[in-house]
Amino acid sequence: MSHKNGESLGTFNKWVKNTGLVFSTSLLALTGMVSNTATAAGYDCNSCNTVDCCELPAYAVYADFLYWQVTQDGLEFAQTGVATVTTASSQVTTAGKVHQPKCHWEPGFRIGLVVDLGCCDWDFFAQYTWLQNKESTKVADSATLSPLWSTNVLNATHAGGIKIAVDDQFNVLDFGLGRSFRCNECFVFRPHFGFKATWQQLKNDVYQLPAASSGGTRAHIQNKIEFDGIGLRGGFDGAWRFSPCFSIVGHAALSAVYSDISVTREDRSEIVNAAGTVSSHVTTAKVKQNICAIVPVLELMLGIRWDSRMCDCYDVFVMLGWENQVWFDTSRYIHTAADSQGSRGNTNWQGLVVRLGMGF
Repeated sequence: MSHKNGESLGTFNKWVKNTGLVFSTSLLALTGMVSNTATAAGYDCNSCNTVDCCELPAYAVYADFLYWQVTQDGLEFAQTGVATVTTASSQVTTAGKVHQPKCHWEPGFRIGLVVDLGCCDWDFFAQYTWLQNKESTKVADSATLSPLWSTNVLNATHAGGIKIAVDDQFNVLDFGLGRSFRCNECFVFRPHFGFKATWQQLKNDVYQLPAASSGGTRAHIQNKIEFDGIGLRGGFDGAWRFSPCFSIVGHAALSAVYSDISVTREDRSEIVNAAGTVSSHVTTAKVKQNICAIVPVLELMLGIRWDSRMCDCYDVFVMLGWENQVWFDTSRYIHTAADSQGSRGNTNWQGLVVRLGMGF
């Protein structure tokens, strides 16, 4: 791919990200934070009226196909455009760039259950979300290429370029109670409260590569964040049925997850051959940090849902939406004093949600 095409792809990804966020937040406000699960169930597809035989299904189950993008702050790993030596011949004539992992999309899934408790429209809900993000980005060597992660590995060069490999694993369980309020014949508002539990791993490996044709000493920085936790979660859903079979649905929630965070960093001097195989290595740095912290989480979702009645009291529904999740201050990698960057930041999960479900 050419440099121009690469810039175009980057611009498109930024447009998708920004447009998705603005679109979701704007319409959520306009529609009163409209909902996701089975809150639109209980409507007759022939009119905007409730069905007497079962106002809410006793059970509702759903499965989501997720196609999400993961972006994490603090993963800048290389830059160009800065002269590595200060001489009269080292003048920089073209603009450089700070490099971070590319915007990348991965599939995932979610499964959920809603149980009507048979008392004043109260329900119990639970859902599990899984996604894994794996991606690598490499920058070729140039006259002004320099690493942003420092290392004490001796004799390491980046004649073969600088590379980062990312591996993120996302596991989340939400569960709690909700209460549906029929504000009018066509709008349902559902506040809910409960817990969010999670176990996650955020991992990245930074390499300073020797020339591929000759092999040599490779600097390898291994960074890993593992955390698990549980905390309070609350929010509200809603569903506005604007036609007999279609609803605008959405969701908003906030969580405070008490987390046990383990951060490790290991620097290795690796001897590699021309094929890139490691023949031996020496560990030159090994650091670990354990942190107990409250991780705030913001969730927003907006979509459109189609419902159909089967056998009087069975509700089949399909939903297409866009979801954003921001996990605040989870990027806590260990940096040395010589690193060119070292700020902490957030992890953002966002993308398409396709839901298929049934109430019975």
